[in-house]
Amino acid sequence: MTSDGVESDRLFAVVASLKTRDVHKQRADALRRRCHALLEKRARRNASASVLARVSFRRAVGPAIAVGWCVAYLVEIIHRAASVYRF
Repeated sequence: MTSDGVESDRLFAVVASLKTRDVHKQRADALRRRCHALLEKRARRNASASVLARVSFRRAVGPAIAVGWCVAYLVEIIHRAASVYRF
């Protein structure tokens, strides 16, 4: 669409003729207070969750399993090396 098409389009002319409105200050303040209250309520609800729920699998359980697996592997390597050299 060319710029001439935009200027001659009836829908664009109607939209361009609309007046802009702003929200009253009291209404904006009320909405802001309501949003802040909901956000604080959600933050309190999330903060009161159990400790196990807050600890994610990737941050605690996954690394613990990996460390255990590495230790078991290292013990097996030492055991096999000792059996080769007859210790």
